[in-house]
Amino acid sequence: MVRYLAALPLLLGGAAQAQATFYFEASTPYLSAADIPAGFYAGDAPGFLDTLEDDSLDGGLSGSAGGVIGAEDWGSYVDSVAADSPGIGRSWFNINGVGGVSFSFTGPVLPTAFGLVVTDASGPVTFSAFDALGASLGEWTRTGFQDAGSNGGTAEDRFFGVTSAGGIASIKVTSAGGGLELDHLQYGQMVAAVPEPGSWALLLAGLGATALRLRPRAR
Repeated sequence: MVRYLAALPLLLGGAAQAQATFYFEASTPYLSAADIPAGFYAGDAPGFLDTLEDDSLDGGLSGSAGGVIGAEDWGSYVDSVAADSPGIGRSWFNINGVGGVSFSFTGPVLPTAFGLVVTDASGPVTFSAFDALGASLGEWTRTGFQDAGSNGGTAEDRFFGVTSAGGIASIKVTSAGGGLELDHLQYGQMVAAVPEPGSWALLLAGLGATALRLRPRAR
């Protein structure tokens, strides 16, 4: 298994903000929820996972383009995650992959870990994330994992995810060419981040300054 990770420290007004870390499973197809990357969620399980098998998008999520499709719509072209059903399952499809699909969370407490599975796409796929103010948390573009077919199959099913301690309000996926098919929309809380050495130094300096302020003055 090869997993690519990228930590993107963002700066706003000169102050370091919460890092966004992007995840991509480069070589291992996602066949079921058991293939969610270990360590991605606290407790190794999402707070919510939507397989779309009830023909709707749930969990306080809204989609900007496309919709849920099944065999009655596209027959064997439907590319659902393999374990969802014994036959052809359901997935989210947008015929205009270049325009992309955004999924937004409308609940009161933002998730700090957000992911999905790309089950079909042609051309490079770009995965991006945004905070509560609509500011970008960064983006990743990946290619080379797609197969040459559109008739179901699991060879190209890949997990894309992002974590950010400051909260993630929405994610967006685009494909450079053709349609875009997605499944297993999911979110939850990230594993608590360990401060980097530089962060520890700043924290200790801050605690030292606080101690000096609180120390009784000699009379």
